[in-house]
Parts: sequence; structure tokens; C-alpha cells
Amino acid sequence: MQNTPVLNNTMKFKLHYKLITVLILFLLVSISVHAQNGSIVGKVTDISNVGLPGASVVITGTTQGAMSDLDGNFKITNVKSGSVNLTISYIGYVPQTIPNVSVSSGSEKLVNVVLKENIKQLQTADVVAQRSTHTENAVLMEVRQSDQIVSGVSNQQISKSQDRTASEVLKRIPGVTKREKGFIIIRGLDERYNVAYLNGTIAPSMEADKRAFDLDLIPSNMLDRLLVYKTGAPELPGDFTGGLIKVVTRNVTDDDEVQVSYTTGVRSNTTFKDFYQAPKGQKDWLGKDDGTRSLPGSFPKNLYDVASSNELTTLGRELPNAWTSAKIKAGPDQKFNASFIKNVKFGKVRAGNITSVKYDLTYESATAENTGFNAYDPIQQKSDTIYSYQDNSYKENIRLSLIHNWSFILSSKSKLEFRNFFNQQGSNQTILRSGSNFEEGNLVRSYAYRYEERTIYSGQLHGSHDLFSNRSKLEWTTGYSYAHSAEPDFRRIRTVKDLLATNDSIPYQVIIAPSASIQDAGRYYSDLNENTGTVTADFEHTLKPQSELLIPKIRAGFYAEAKQRDFSARWMSYKQAKIGQFDNALVYLPLDQIFSPANINDSTGFKLEEGTNPSDKYDASNVLLAGYVGSTWPFTAKITVSGGVRIEHNVQKLESRTYSNKKIVVDNPVTSILPSLNASYNFTKKMLLRGAYFRSVNRPEFRELAPFSYYDFTFNNVLYGNPELLTATVNNFDLRWELYPSISELLTVGVFYKDFTNPIEMFFVPGSGSGGTRNFTYSNAQKATSFGVEVEVKKNFISLFDTTGKDQGAFMRKFVSRTGVLFNAAWIDSEVKLGDKAVGQNENRPMMGQSPFIFNAGLFFSNVEKVPGFSHIQCYRKTTFCSRHIWYS
Repeated sequence: MQNTPVLNNTMKFKLHYKLITVLILFLLVSISVHAQNGSIVGKVTDISNVGLPGASVVITGTTQGAMSDLDGNFKITNVKSGSVNLTISYIGYVPQTIPNVSVSSGSEKLVNVVLKENIKQLQTADVVAQRSTHTENAVLMEVRQSDQIVSGVSNQQISKSQDRTASEVLKRIPGVTKREKGFIIIRGLDERYNVAYLNGTIAPSMEADKRAFDLDLIPSNMLDRLLVYKTGAPELPGDFTGGLIKVVTRNVTDDDEVQVSYTTGVRSNTTFKDFYQAPKGQKDWLGKDDGTRSLPGSFPKNLYDVASSNELTTLGRELPNAWTSAKIKAGPDQKFNASFIKNVKFGKVRAGNITSVKYDLTYESATAENTGFNAYDPIQQKSDTIYSYQDNSYKENIRLSLIHNWSFILSSKSKLEFRNFFNQQGSNQTILRSGSNFEEGNLVRSYAYRYEERTIYSGQLHGSHDLFSNRSKLEWTTGYSYAHSAEPDFRRIRTVKDLLATNDSIPYQVIIAPSASIQDAGRYYSDLNENTGTVTADFEHTLKPQSELLIPKIRAGFYAEAKQRDFSARWMSYKQAKIGQFDNALVYLPLDQIFSPANINDSTGFKLEEGTNPSDKYDASNVLLAGYVGSTWPFTAKITVSGGVRIEHNVQKLESRTYSNKKIVVDNPVTSILPSLNASYNFTKKMLLRGAYFRSVNRPEFRELAPFSYYDFTFNNVLYGNPELLTATVNNFDLRWELYPSISELLTVGVFYKDFTNPIEMFFVPGSGSGGTRNFTYSNAQKATSFGVEVEVKKNFISLFDTTGKDQGAFMRKFVSRTGVLFNAAWIDSEVKLGDKAVGQNENRPMMGQSPFIFNAGLFFSNVEKVPGFSHIQCYRKTTFCSRHIWYS
């Protein structure tokens, strides 16, 4: 037999020791060389002594250089001793070369540069472009200059990661975690406390029972930037408490572009493994049911009015006999993406289009332990187990996304954008459950077959206009969105046998309820449609500056939104046609035979029974009118205060009926006055402290108000709404220290505190149903608090090493200099006081969905040889202001 060489522990240790020794030697050489070099520092200004941000300062003939910061300051580190020439360029200004700059070891050489405007260039330029917003440095500047506490991720940073969707990108931001379906938790608060803004308007919800936009729908390569606002402002919506997620899709760039990509992926616990799948339709590959799962067109609106036994038999046989799943092998994930950018001109109007098409086919499988317990017994000092199940879930996902954006630059002061986003997705899920129900004394095997179909469209027409010699800016948006969600033929069935009947020869029997049951041979159908129209306008005016750095601004605007939703559900199940004549042997048949057409009859077999009740339908609307005024006032060069007040008048209406057909009418007009205040103190040009206060609200969702009850197979519980819910109010306090060592680096440490009045929480309702099912509803708790600490670090290593040498350690120094680290973490502690409504549960507990600890870390490598600088600038004749398109390496 051939021997296979094996490394023992001693040999492994020696190898690791040598590698570590070599690495340390390289670093020591790097640090030694670094200590022998000098630096060049200075400031780039115009003839008026105004700092020029983003000027390129390069050692002539090399790629070593730096870019000036927001104040025009620059620093080139690791410069070898001797004499060098500096080339300074700033498009729109005459380049300048400074010869014979003498650099000494361990010292800083001061070089201040004054650039003159290139008048000839300004007079001949007649094309305008948009300022770049997608780079790391541009987003970092936007964060630093913001009045609010905000974190952001740029398209450039996204391109360095493996993130494929917007929700994955958001994990890079401190205090943010991702849940299933791309839902986001911010600062430990679940999706009900967060708002997603898609290109300037509130994104439509994809869920029937919660306010949540699935950020997995947006491909990461189509993002311009993602910003998460954690403090309020008059111009921001008043119904967010955790954070406002501002999603901005890509705009047109200066160059035409075509990108096509195809990727395939393997999941360790899924790909090429056994995969169970319910029957599919011919259009499943498009994320849409072809009608296979829908009720036949001739099916009556309800079965209560069907008096004929023969007709019931015929209807029961019309439904597909689809109570089993086929075992296949899961294939690799398939992802296709194509994007196109095209620039055109219509006379003097420059236009551009960006279109992206994305198609995903993915497979997911997971195993979960599902256990239910009774209330804790203080005498026995334990909680009795109700049931203990193992759930094996298999899910095929289809997602088709389209982004189609147009940009029209009408003049130097006016721009129009038309943005469109469409998504179609379908998921085919099978859950196989096995385990024990100790409360009922049974071994259990249950099955669930669920298909979900979702359609979403969101479109906005946006305009931005510079007025009054560029001292004022007007932005407006009008938008429309549509969301559709359907669950055609969600099937659930249970089989049981005695807990002691462990012998495989003893068959399981199908549970047939005496009346309609949603979990026992039940078939469920739902349909949701939501239409939303939005109009917004924001006006900002710059007052007469007190000085170059003290520029006060005032703002005002409005937001109007009208939303309409209709929801309906229908469910039915099979029961014994006639108890006295029923053939009991049928319940022991295999699942693919028990409901065959021959066994659906009006004597010895099964018949359909309607279970739909009046509460399974509701119509709802919401009208929100908001207006605000605010200002930013720099009192000194170090102290800036901004704030204002926002008034929101919201009218929420819902009509439904109770189980007993009693009419339910909800009409909640609520006017909220929402003040906000943000202040910052600049210790230095690179270090500042921010403090903020704002008041926010949290309104009930339609689903939470509706009396509709829904059985969740996964969690084995029933959840129904509460028409008596009140709007919650929250007082928010924030404090954050920020340090910006360079234009692309940061270190922040922040704390926050939130005080809730009437928070909406989920309450346990005493009592249980069959199979250990528990009931829950929504209600207002007395109060809640949340306190947290956040840390974020972004560090590049390029400033630590000299990469120009050719000595033995040059390669390692160059490699390390191209790396960087990202790290963020949050610790959160929350408590909600449920009060007297807490029956069978603790009165005090953490808030729903709250994550106490959050950590994210990343190490990135960028092989870029270019020097920071500009790729484009465009100005207008007869103006002294240029709109710069900045490119940063």
C-alpha cells in the first residue's frame, strides 16, 4: 500500500514558525525604511485663498502622490530623502510644477500652492456632468458633511466585496444585521422601526403582515451608494426609529458601457444533495405561477352555497392531487446579469440610459429544531416540552430584476431623472417535519408545500434645479409603486401514530379534522394588491455667508403619499363526507393516493369544506401629508447646529369583519409634531463630535389592524390583528465621536438611547389549538427603552509603507500597502414593559427581534497603480462654478 506523507504537529509548528519569522522580518524592514523617509505637506488654494478639495499632488515621474482633503490640505508620506519635483493639477486651473523640493529624513517639508483659473478652458467648456457620488471618498465626504449621524457604503467599496445584493451590502454598516428575505434590523430594532427609501420615495412593502422591503431584490452592482441615517431631520420621514435606509441606484456615467456576467455557486449543505420539491408550473422559471396552483376559473366564490353533493364531489376532484414532493438533486446556483450604459444627445440636451437585467436561480436547504414549551413551573423548576420537531426545508428561488434609468441634463442648472425598478420573484418551498408531540402523545410527520409569487414596480420622476445664482436648490419627485403578492394553494397536512409505536411496520394515519382546518389537509389561497402614489418637494436656500466657512442654510418642503391596499384569503380542507359510511382505511393510504379522484365522493370518501370567514378579507388606505421647515446654522468655525420641525398628518383607514361577521371600521387620523436637533463640534479639521435629538412615530401596519388570522406552519402558531392599536411615539438621543485620519479613513464611536411610549409588540394569547398551536396578537405595551454603543473603523495601510524601493522587502511592503481593514460592532440592550397584558409571559423582556451583539469585519486588497485624480470636469460658459466629476483610486 502506498504511504501518504503526513505532517506531524512538530513539522507544522516549525513551518508556521518560519513563516511568522519571515513576515516579522519583512515588517521590520518596512518599518525601518519607513522611519528613514520624510513627508511633504501643504495646502492647495486658489488666488482667493480658498482651499481646493481633491487636487492631485504627485511626485513628478512617479505614481506616488496624494489628493487634497475638503480644506485643500494634503500630505505625501514615505518620500525618500533628496530633491523631487511636484506636479499639482486641478481641472479648471492651470497645472503647476514646483521643482527641487528638498526632503529630509524624518521631517516634513511644507509646500503651499496657489493655482490660477484656466480661463480659456472655462470659456470653451459647454457640457455639464453630474458630480460623482459612487466613490469611497465621495461617500465619506457626504457622511462627514452631513448634519445627521449617518453611515454609508459606496459603489466602489461594494465592488471590492463579494456582496451580491443590497441587503448583504448593508451588513457593512455598524448596528445593521440581515434577517431572512433580505429584511434588515438596525440598532436591534426590527423592520417595523426602519424605513427603506428607494430613489427618494418610500419603498413599497413586499409582505402582507409587516412593513418590509426585500433589499435582496436590488443587485449590488446597480447601487450608486447606500446610506443609513440614524438620526432624524425635518426633511426625513418621521416614522423611522432604528434607521432610514437610503437606496440610490446607479446613474448614467460619461462612458458607454456593456457588461455581461454569469456566475454559478455551490452551497455546501445543498448543491448536489437530495432536494424535495413539490410539482411545478410551466412558468415557474419566470417567478410566476401559470395557473396550475390557482383555483379553476369556474370554481364558486364560496362552497357554503353549494348544496349539491355531486357538485362538491366534482369541485373536490378538480383540485390537483399534489400532496407529495419529488426527490431530486439540487443543482448549482445560477446568476446572470447584463447592464448597458448609453449616452445620447438631443440637441443641447444630454441624455443617458442605464439598464440592468438580472436573473437568479438558487436552491436553499436547511434543518431546524422546532421545540415548544409550556410556561415555566417554579416548583418543578422546569418547562415541560409540548413538542419537539425537526424541520427540513427545501426552497427553490427564482428572481428576475430590471432597472431602467434615464437622466436628462437640460442645462447647467436643471436635471431630470426617470428611474424604474421592476422585480418578479417566485419561491417553491417544501417543509418535511418529523418528531414527537408529547402533549397529544403522538409521533408526527407533517408536510407543507408553499409557493409564493411577488411582483413589484417602483418608478420616480425626479427634478433638480439650481436657482438664484446657485444659492438655492429645488428638488422634486413624483412616484408610483405597485406591489402584488400571492400564495396559490398553500397545502399543509399532518400524519401521526402513537408515541410508543416506534416500529416502522405501524403506519402513520392522516389527520382529518371534523370541520374545515387550515393545517389538516388544508388548502390556502391569498392575494394582495397595493398601489402607492407619492409627490415630494424640497427647497434649500443659502443665506449670505458670514465668512468662507460660516454658511447658513434654510430648508422647507412637503411630502404627500396615498396608499391603497386590498387583501383577500380563502381556505378549505377535506373532511369525511359521511361519518357513518366513511372508509377508515383511507387515512392510512400514502399521501399520493389518499385524495385521488376515486376517494373524493359523497359516501365513503372525502368532500371539500369551506373554512373562509368574514375576517379573511380587508380593504385599507393610508394618506400621509407632511411639511417641514429647518435650517443649518454654523455659529463658529467649530460649532454647527441644524434642526427644525416636521408636521405629519396621517389618516389610516381599514374595513373588515370579525369571525362572527361584525363590521370593523378603523379610522385613525393622527397629527404628529416631530422636532429634531443636530449639533456638531469640530475639535480639529479631522475630528468632531455630534449630538442629536429627534422625535419619531411608529404607526400600526394594515395587517396588524386587521382581525385576519394566519396559521404559520414554520412556527406552529396563529397570529391575528388588533383594530385598537395606537400609534407609538419615540424620543431618540444620539452622541458620536468621529475621526477622519485621511480622506478615505475613519474611526467612529457612538452611543444612543431611545424611549418608547405605547410600543407595538406581539403578545401571547392563553390557550392552544391542535398540535400544540399557540395564539398571538399585537397590542401596545406600556413603554420600552433601548441603549446601545457602536464602533466603526476603516483603515488603509498605504500610508504606513514606502512602495517605491526595490530592496528585499519592497514586495511585502507593496502587498501590505494595498490592503485595508473594515470593522464595525454594536452592543445593544433593550427592555419592554408589557404591563398587565402579559399573561403567561414575563412582563419585562427584550424588544421583538432585538439583537444584543453585532460584529462585522473585513480585509480587502486593491491592486491599483493609479494616482488619485480627476477623470472629468464640465463647466458652463459665463459661470465661475464648475461641476466636477471626481475619480478616486
